[in-house]
Amino acid sequence: MRLRGYRDRDAELLSGPWPPGELLGLPLPNWPALAPFTSVPPPSGEGDEELCVAGDAAFVRYTDIDWVRRRARLEIGVRHPVPEGLDALLAAAVAHGLRRLNLHRLHGWVTPLVAPADGGLAGTLSKAGLVREATVPEHLWLAGRAVDREIWGVVRDD
Repeated sequence: MRLRGYRDRDAELLSGPWPPGELLGLPLPNWPALAPFTSVPPPSGEGDEELCVAGDAAFVRYTDIDWVRRRARLEIGVRHPVPEGLDALLAAAVAHGLRRLNLHRLHGWVTPLVAPADGGLAGTLSKAGLVREATVPEHLWLAGRAVDREIWGVVRDD
């Protein structure tokens, strides 16, 4: 899967029914009808973020980029229905951040309650080289209750 630069015509990809700031934002099946979609702003041009698009299926956002320490937070928003190449999308996002942007570390929030239909969220993240770094209990209010969130990250060794 290839990532390309964001264009104005990709604006509809920037909002959807997933938790805010999610490393792998997958559409929630029971999103309340009156709840607004989570959205991210288009690129600001400030240099502290990078926004890419994967076809018409997802956006990939590197935010809070620290160019000195070479690290960033990764967010991915996936359209409904979830595309088949979820593993390839995540692998492409990690590779782009580590190789093309020359970052040393990527990290992001994961809400375990939100998982692919096969339940293999941890496996999908691990295949891309990410590891669970920490769990934050009751970090987010979702589906009428407090849910845990995890921080997952990857560090380039070279």
